[in-house]
Amino acid sequence: MKYKKIGAVIVAGGLSSRMKDFKPLMKIGDKTIIETTISNFQTLGVDEIVVVTGFRAIELEEKLESYDIKIIRNENYRTTHMFDSVCIGLKELNNMVDMTFVTPADSPFVQQFTLRRMVEEMKYSNLEIVQPSYDEKDGHPLLLSCNAIKLMLKHDGTMGMQGAISKMQKYKKLCFVDPGIILDADNISDYLRLLEYNEHKNCPTVELCEKIQDYFKMSDNEKKHCNKVAHASLNICNKLSERGIKLSRDIVIAASMLHDLAKGNSMHANLGAKWLKDMGYDEIAKIVEEHMELDTISGTLTEKEVVYLADKLVKDDNIVSINERFSYKEKLYNQDEIVIRTVEKRKEQALKLYAMMNNIESYNIKTNALPR
Repeated sequence: MKYKKIGAVIVAGGLSSRMKDFKPLMKIGDKTIIETTISNFQTLGVDEIVVVTGFRAIELEEKLESYDIKIIRNENYRTTHMFDSVCIGLKELNNMVDMTFVTPADSPFVQQFTLRRMVEEMKYSNLEIVQPSYDEKDGHPLLLSCNAIKLMLKHDGTMGMQGAISKMQKYKKLCFVDPGIILDADNISDYLRLLEYNEHKNCPTVELCEKIQDYFKMSDNEKKHCNKVAHASLNICNKLSERGIKLSRDIVIAASMLHDLAKGNSMHANLGAKWLKDMGYDEIAKIVEEHMELDTISGTLTEKEVVYLADKLVKDDNIVSINERFSYKEKLYNQDEIVIRTVEKRKEQALKLYAMMNNIESYNIKTNALPR
């Protein structure tokens, strides 16, 4: 079955009583929380977005008037529950879409990778509901099939959403490496965590990189290689720092640990970059995309060149010279003019970068422990 239309119900009608402020209109960066949530679904290409308002409806509706969305009020928001607001939104989308996301307004940072995988799972199965989880904790958004929408609307409200979900037989939980699944703004501590996450969400920590490696089922040998490249990259950064060249160690380490994320797949650099881009790691993705061969070498050394060079100084999980790194392929493909030309180009790029960092010798690069 091919799904033609996807919807999203964003519930923003609550009193935000635990927060002591109105969550949807609280700021994250230069946007409000609800604007960030709406934009995330628009980036995915969701066809129909319905926002259900209630408390401070006029103020919220004025804020969202420029967005291509539908807004419906829950006039009884003071005496009803979240499930009632969900049903108001679902009624608007019933028979209009083939599947729909359901989420509170304060869930702005779910990755595009997560949303796309949920849609794919629903698209090629007969599931009624898909729920994402992170670190064994269930989160948002839910994804309902068109049949699940009808079942939700028939539910008598007992135990709210959970009561309706418990009646559905075709339920599946999908696990992701996506902290945004469980982040919300129920109270001030949660809001501060959202703000902190927003500051660092473009670059995964070492711990998160390890989880990403596991999620994509990297082999132990691949992990050892990538982690050794990370060690080499970090030490190159340290040596460059002594010369006054300051680079982001966090970006270098993350890109090194994830550069062979899709190893074993065709065009693994491009595929790995796509996965990482969908996860919101744009800068890491650009480095991963070029770790096999650089499009260009700029006159200024960047994180991209450091990771490229470090990868060419590591064979398996051992530090080697550039000549050692390329000798096997030079012998293997010495009768294939097209392939050997590519091999030599990549070797030449590595040697050029090595010359640009002419005070760094491969056999002097130490493998200190990664900072966490």
